[in-house]
Amino acid sequence: MNPWLILLGLVLVAVVYVVAPVGAAALAHYRRPWRLKCPRAGTEAQIKVNALQAALTEVFGRGGRSIERCSLWPSRQGGREECLELPPEALRPVRRGEAPPRERREPGLHTILVPLDGSAGGESVLDAVRELAHAHRATLRLLKVVSPVTTVSADAQVLAFADQESERVEREARRYLATLATRLPGLTVEGTVRFGEPVAQIVEEAEAIGADLIAMATHGRRALGQLFRRSVTARVERATTIPLLVVRHGAGAAA
Repeated sequence: MNPWLILLGLVLVAVVYVVAPVGAAALAHYRRPWRLKCPRAGTEAQIKVNALQAALTEVFGRGGRSIERCSLWPSRQGGREECLELPPEALRPVRRGEAPPRERREPGLHTILVPLDGSAGGESVLDAVRELAHAHRATLRLLKVVSPVTTVSADAQVLAFADQESERVEREARRYLATLATRLPGLTVEGTVRFGEPVAQIVEEAEAIGADLIAMATHGRRALGQLFRRSVTARVERATTIPLLVVRHGAGAAA
């Protein structure tokens, strides 16, 4: 019998019965958010580890683990991986519905994050959160995520233009949020603008402010647009343990 075929068979057996199960278990283990006491800040923090990188490290024994998000960022972004050196018992998985760490410890609905995309359909969520905020005296945090202004040239004039364009886009987004705030009288309303990928920015903002709830609307006249927005909502739900309120365009609360 060909020894190379035997060797190939052994490799396949090792992959199927050793490498794949170990990698899958490690990936599932690290995909969840973790809670720990930050070694630098001395306060509780919530982190999200790069699950794929951590799983590859577990399988091959090389590489390392890195943090994708931390509830203490951006104010404390030094020593990103120090907490990963803590003993395993120092970390615990976060339960579904458990809000990120915050100074306030009393239970209740205190802060609601409302991501908006600038469309009338997206604003339909405001009717639902208005009643919630009034009932619980909660703060509404309106969020607009915009795409970064990028350039492929290192020319100083082009870079200066990109900076100016970013400032213009941010000003427009803040004016939009300020206009929406006037439709919410009697409530404490804050507005913030973030640049980047929507799902990541929504989750990071929610964890940074210790939101008790994320409220979003799914809408869109075109089937493709509807599918994309539902995908964003589903990805946000998978990426955080914070409860998610979903409102469909022209309807009431769906989840």
